[in-house]
Amino acid sequence: MTADLDMDNSDLNSTAEEDQPHRAARLLAVVEVDKSERVNCQEPGCGHTVYKAIHVVRDGGQLLTLGSTCFEKRYGGLTALGTAQYGGGTGKRLTPEERLLLTANTEALLARFEQEQERLHQEMVFKLERLREAQARHTPPAIAPAAPVVPEYGSRGLPTRARFPWPWMMPVSSVFAIKLRDGSGWVRVQHRDGRQFIVPWPSFEGWEEALPPVVGRAQMEVGGYEVMGRVEDALAFLRAHANRPDEKITGLWADVITLLGGTSGSATT
Repeated sequence: MTADLDMDNSDLNSTAEEDQPHRAARLLAVVEVDKSERVNCQEPGCGHTVYKAIHVVRDGGQLLTLGSTCFEKRYGGLTALGTAQYGGGTGKRLTPEERLLLTANTEALLARFEQEQERLHQEMVFKLERLREAQARHTPPAIAPAAPVVPEYGSRGLPTRARFPWPWMMPVSSVFAIKLRDGSGWVRVQHRDGRQFIVPWPSFEGWEEALPPVVGRAQMEVGGYEVMGRVEDALAFLRAHANRPDEKITGLWADVITLLGGTSGSATT
């Protein structure tokens, strides 16, 4: 009887483990190769070759390259494992050398991605340091102090949406504010025409050289980077260079000031 009970408990434990087969899986990168250089999808029983949206996953100590369809079926959705650790999930196109590493030595390819990500981070830090040094040498003209942030109150005495400093901002929309490890602050703001911008706050001289193209293209007339690709990829880059929880989604300007600092001075129109 005892042996039967032990066997039953073992079966229950095995079933519980099977119910959570991919809890430690992590999406490392999403890449693509030339169509003539397709790779095999490594999902058991698949047998297809893929060349776009190749998902590189570490699952239970094993590295897998999966097509998007098999990835979605295996994990329950294309966003089930979150944003890719390297590249933000933008579908980086591999060079011929990187294509060989993808199948022959995936760990070496991931090590390259890690080095590239670190290089981009160091370049951004270096640019910001140079910009701060230039600002320290420059004495701006004296300006009158900005008025303090004054919240508006509704009929019941509760604060309504605070006044944001961007006249072009979509009315009744929220923003995403984040503070990077280098001390700079950035806000995702939706334009009234639907475009998305990543705006520095407080703004600083040379901001247009601070972020890479994956975030967007600098638009001087607006005072921020217009996101040209997916907003998720731009935010993924910012999050990779920030300390959680130094971010906030809010509809109140006072929340942005609390997180990023600065005053309620006007921004670029």
